[in-house]
Amino acid sequence: MCPHCGSKLKRSHTTCNKKIFTLKQQTLHIISHAYKCTNQKNCPKPKELYKSKEPEKICLKHYQYSIEVIVKIGHLYYNKHQTLNQIKQHLKKLDISKSEINLLCQAYLALNKADHEQNHQYLNKIKPEGIILELDGVQPEKGNETLWILKDNTTKTTLLAKNLASADKNSLATLLKEVKTLNIKINAVISDGQRSIRLAVKQELPNIPHQLCHYHFLRNIAKPVSEMDRALKVDLKKKVRGIKPIEQKTIDSQDKQKQLIYKYCQTIRFALQDDGRYPLKPGGLQLYSRLQTIQQSIERNNKLRPNAELQKILCLLSILDELKSRYQKIKRLYKWIFRANRILRQNKSKKHKKSSARVEADLFLFFDDLLKVYCKCSKEDGLVFENILKFMASYWEGLFFHYDMSLVPRTNNDLERFICRLKSGFRKTVGRASCQGFIVRYGAFVVLLDDSLSQEELVVRFGSVGYGVFRRWFGEIRGFRVRLHLRRCLSKGFCGSISGLEREWAALVL
Repeated sequence: MCPHCGSKLKRSHTTCNKKIFTLKQQTLHIISHAYKCTNQKNCPKPKELYKSKEPEKICLKHYQYSIEVIVKIGHLYYNKHQTLNQIKQHLKKLDISKSEINLLCQAYLALNKADHEQNHQYLNKIKPEGIILELDGVQPEKGNETLWILKDNTTKTTLLAKNLASADKNSLATLLKEVKTLNIKINAVISDGQRSIRLAVKQELPNIPHQLCHYHFLRNIAKPVSEMDRALKVDLKKKVRGIKPIEQKTIDSQDKQKQLIYKYCQTIRFALQDDGRYPLKPGGLQLYSRLQTIQQSIERNNKLRPNAELQKILCLLSILDELKSRYQKIKRLYKWIFRANRILRQNKSKKHKKSSARVEADLFLFFDDLLKVYCKCSKEDGLVFENILKFMASYWEGLFFHYDMSLVPRTNNDLERFICRLKSGFRKTVGRASCQGFIVRYGAFVVLLDDSLSQEELVVRFGSVGYGVFRRWFGEIRGFRVRLHLRRCLSKGFCGSISGLEREWAALVL
């Protein structure tokens, strides 16, 4: 019966008549009809069509595979990181092709995005308290867009992920506007010190504390001295890699002295392989210190019982004496970086928490001491101190919110670790050394897969996704694919691709 006038409904046409393949190797034949009201003159909505929603819960319009098949493929590809061949083998009873699997993977991403847009239940757990908004961009390969991710630091919920062709102030401001439309209270923002981010936050969230990442600050002030340290590390490695012939002579020897020499070679090799971690674990200083310890140990052994092979190693390690002055200079300059880090880390211990005013005062004293040394230093050292002073002045305003707001983190490393996990997961899937392009092409959709819902829950939720919303996001994914196809064509045959464009233009004119 018509819900508007109570008249009897009459069958209008068939809306669905197709076979659907399911996971249980069962083929369903679904037939669905649309109905119209028979009271065309007096009904308020005589042209309204009424149809069952059950077919849409089982499968997408124009698709022959059920939603549970799409969810299963998406789970295997994006969560289990299986390749298309492995998924094809897993679903061999369905007799599905690799191209069809690839298409359904894209459909899974579009359904996930559409569901994320329709269901804002995830916002309920963060709305009352508000959020600490963190944002960062995944740097793309040439020709690709940058993926920007906005997350809540407290609940680790991804609020927004979007590809931007430009990372200027206005583009980033549009992302912040989208987050504001969610009507969530934003307690603070944390990011690196990128100028466009700071300007966008100042424009859209003018009264919100904006904490700048301490790690990025330290990395920036340490940049010149870190480059000097890397150069020291390279020069050390060039010389010390000459241990290979000594290593080969002693590797299979049964003589105890030669076995010990081989262990020394292995110790040196371990020291060479550890590159440290900038800015606070400089690889050059670390390598020099370790090689110096090995050198002193070998010298003591060689005094007790001289050995030709030990002497050869000592000859290789003589590079330490040649580079000693450089090492001492880098070590002296790095003390300023370590001191800045100690000041900023003061709030780490709960027993000795410091206010922002106290930390700011300590950093101002550091700044004052730095100026005094800068006035007397050499020209080369002056470049290092100028860099520190420049970034201190630039970052100063955003360094201290963390100390008075306990929930605001000191760094945005959580977001960077999330991005690293994202990259490593897809590196496993696609089997490439670099997966940047893959992530950026699908980035805005892939990030939203960071979800704890089971496959059964996803089938139910995807069944309620409107077809129009699905098609909009599916079209956006396919747009990425079209641009990718054009780049591939250009890389394979540039002149041929240009000729093809000319032929297309000629066809349009004719």
